[in-house]
Amino acid sequence: MLEVLMKIEALLGLPEGLEAVSSEVTDQEITLTVVSTQQKPCCPLCGSSASRVHSQYRRHLTDMSCAGRRVRLILQVRKFFCDEKTCARKIFTERLVPFIQPWARVTTRFFQAMEDIGLATSGMLGARLGKRLGMPASWMTILRRVMACPGASSERVVQLGIDDFSFRRGRTFGTMLVDLQSHQVIDLLPDRAVETVSAWMRMHPEIRLVSRDRAGDYASAAARAAPQARQCADRFHVLKNLGEALEGVLARHLAAHRTSQAQQSRATPLSDAPSKQPPKQSPKEAELSQAKREERLPATSKLWLYANRASRKWLLPAKSG
Repeated sequence: MLEVLMKIEALLGLPEGLEAVSSEVTDQEITLTVVSTQQKPCCPLCGSSASRVHSQYRRHLTDMSCAGRRVRLILQVRKFFCDEKTCARKIFTERLVPFIQPWARVTTRFFQAMEDIGLATSGMLGARLGKRLGMPASWMTILRRVMACPGASSERVVQLGIDDFSFRRGRTFGTMLVDLQSHQVIDLLPDRAVETVSAWMRMHPEIRLVSRDRAGDYASAAARAAPQARQCADRFHVLKNLGEALEGVLARHLAAHRTSQAQQSRATPLSDAPSKQPPKQSPKEAELSQAKREERLPATSKLWLYANRASRKWLLPAKSG
């Protein structure tokens, strides 16, 4: 039994300070009971070591899957007395970081796997993929892990893209700032006011280009806080402006064309010429057409006669004797 537990420990990659005492393996799940073997854990507040045990309790954790099976850890954790008189915390729970974060119900590597799955797919697709891999998680959990990823550094921004987005559709708006060289979102502002955007731009005097939409607030903020930068419209709004201009030109041309057509129809009188009749056939063509028609009629009559006789043969009752 001990050899089996040691093999499971090596297979699951448990860190030092944790020891497996029992295991249960089924077709869909591996349950492992683990105890902490730390000798003198330190208080998380003052850092002093402790040896007096107060009590112990169990934590149920989800770990990364193994061979398509879900892995559950039943961890027995101890509480200790802090003997440091100046410490405000008298009782603390031993920490097992970085393998397990305090108050977490999953391991750190499970969190990292959910983050990678969410970045590679999305919330819904990631939830379905995690379930197939033996690491079930809701789509909202995966999105929270993605949103918790550290953002890109905004130390130096030369080409800035700025646009608004909606916290609540049609009601509450914010501002998104993008580094056009790295194509990364570098900051989110709580609103789209001129003062908020200007304060952010003043902290980055290295800005040389501002790509924005047609809103006047962003133009005023860029002119006020970054006068050295050149302002231009982004690709989306350039194409949108071009489409709207083409729609106006085509609408005017279509209206003028319809007006001219209507004027021409009113000015042109209706002709009294008789309607065109189909061209008449020559006597030879008419005779040939009539001959072909007479050739087709006897063949059609024979086919109808044969079909009628066959149906009567099947429908009449058989003669007896």
